[in-house]
Amino acid sequence: MGMSASFLGRLAPNLAMWGFAGAGALFVVGSAIPLFQNDILLKIPGVAAYYTDNTPDSDKPF
Repeated sequence: MGMSASFLGRLAPNLAMWGFAGAGALFVVGSAIPLFQNDILLKIPGVAAYYTDNTPDSDKPF
């Protein structure tokens, strides 16, 4: 069982699918973590507006 070009060609779509699914799961699970939000999610242009905190300081308990 060598790593031939045809074997890697058949394996690539499956690995890509699992990679995208794993990255999606990481983003879903990590979206509740403030450090993940500030370091990663706020740097993505389409997602940043959703995670921006517009709450006035007077309404925050801490």
